[in-house]
Amino acid sequence: MAVQPGGEVWEDRRKLAAAVDKALALLLTGATADAAEVEGVDFKEEAGRRARGGVILPGQPRSDAVASQLADEAACLANTPGGGALIVGVADDGRAIGAASERDWLRHRIHERVDLAPAIEERFLPDGTRLLVIMVAESREPVENTKDQLRWRVGAGCAPIDRSEWWAERLRRQGSDPLAAETSKTLADITPGAMSAAKRLLRGTAKSDLNDHSDREYLSRLGVLLPSGRLTAAGVHMFCPAPRTVLELAVLDVVGGDVISGPPDLSGLSLVEQLGEIEARLDVLDSSVVLQSGLQLEPVRRIPWPAVREALLNAIVHRDWLPLEPVHLTWVAADASLDVVSPGGFAGGVTSESVLSARYSRNPALADLARAMGLVERQGIGVDRMYREMVSLGHRPPTIRQEPGPQVRTRLVGGQPLPAVIASIGAVTPTERQRDLRVALGLYVMLRDGFLTAAAFAALLQVPLDEAEQTLDVLATCSVDDEPLIRSTSAGPWLPAPGIIRRATADARSLEQAQRRGLMGWYRPGQRAAEHLVRTYVAAAGRISSGELAGITGLTTQGALNMLTRMENEGIVRRGAAQGRRAHFIAADL
Repeated sequence: MAVQPGGEVWEDRRKLAAAVDKALALLLTGATADAAEVEGVDFKEEAGRRARGGVILPGQPRSDAVASQLADEAACLANTPGGGALIVGVADDGRAIGAASERDWLRHRIHERVDLAPAIEERFLPDGTRLLVIMVAESREPVENTKDQLRWRVGAGCAPIDRSEWWAERLRRQGSDPLAAETSKTLADITPGAMSAAKRLLRGTAKSDLNDHSDREYLSRLGVLLPSGRLTAAGVHMFCPAPRTVLELAVLDVVGGDVISGPPDLSGLSLVEQLGEIEARLDVLDSSVVLQSGLQLEPVRRIPWPAVREALLNAIVHRDWLPLEPVHLTWVAADASLDVVSPGGFAGGVTSESVLSARYSRNPALADLARAMGLVERQGIGVDRMYREMVSLGHRPPTIRQEPGPQVRTRLVGGQPLPAVIASIGAVTPTERQRDLRVALGLYVMLRDGFLTAAAFAALLQVPLDEAEQTLDVLATCSVDDEPLIRSTSAGPWLPAPGIIRRATADARSLEQAQRRGLMGWYRPGQRAAEHLVRTYVAAAGRISSGELAGITGLTTQGALNMLTRMENEGIVRRGAAQGRRAHFIAADL
């Protein structure tokens, strides 16, 4: 959850740090936990630390029960004005029993559960007892806990709060989001068509239970109908008739070609109705192809539908609403490509080089409304999901860039899914890692380049080098056919598991399709592809041996040596100083 630190946030953090110090000082005087707690600070004992009779059990470094417990507590504090802090490792009677959880693992698990990445510090008492201090900043948007509930701190515990009350308090404190402001519009200004469209979009989502409520209850639960009976500006944007077309979809046969279908006039329809109309048209355009999986035939869309929806909704939620022009969508039938152009440039420090790692919402009230309606995932997950869905079918990653205007263009290029890629990802164990963006991107790079380096991985994940190296450790714990997903080499790069290569090359037609898409060009390569592979590998590793080249390409060791010798004669590489088993080649100009 992105928090853009204005002065009040820094002041909240300073006050929290001082409150933590005060609470720990009181604890050391022998005070009970209740007596030592000060405003904004709560002592917690890790879940599962008690046996019958109150006997304290050893803690586990990685306990999912603890992660869920503290994720819910962190969500509660994030919803609370000023945020708060948890001191983990203190029993109710004030005894410091210590915290066993691994700090970095816990922070990651909290982030996975509630989309918060709180600061976690280790503190050691004079007797060596280790505590964890979780510092939670006030969020710019409501944060649901692991049970999809909104709660905030009231007195010594967490209590439920509805969205409208949360946003009203947010406005009282900061007044930063005009779309959270109260308007003069009421329930009477919403057309029945808007409510019908909203409920159609909810079907099959995790929020479909909202359809069981009356319109008034539904809108109140979404946080857009205030206790005064008036709508927020976000509610007006979503449910009231729009005076102009907000979403404009054109269909072309080829790039720069004829317009097959021009954009219809959707003025007079609410945003949610226009969204329903556009999604219905895209649903027809994004037709399925049939792939064989074992003895079964499975329909697969040419662009995965989650990627289409995320591109569309991100453009709506994060656009600049001051310009009057619509969000422009262009579908090119021959390419199965979709371009989504959203008014307004990047905001909050996000760039095309950080869309996967940076988090910012220009319109937090509208983003929260879309999330409450079940239209989008948690903040910042949409781009991740677009990447994962595209590369998991063998398509290139999305292109998201800022253009003059300013405007942001998201481009998805689909087409025939690649069985070689689908089979590779489908063989990964544990199976939950098949949905891991990092695994999908790691496999994509290996199928594209033949090998994987931390530097290339960092660039694609848009993270620092050390974080990419940590992610490689995650990939090394995955396997295919009981072999590690990635294999280390003496020179440094990682190679794909043999099972990946077997699956990617099992079918000649599928392999040919992958090579036309820019993947698997390194397998049994021709001269030009071999030269490219050797140049890129040597640039990354500084050297290459015949054994490493054979391990990548599927050639015999002698065949790889012959290929390197030929490149030596052509002045591309030269032999290194080592002999025998350590013999290798380096760039000719070194």
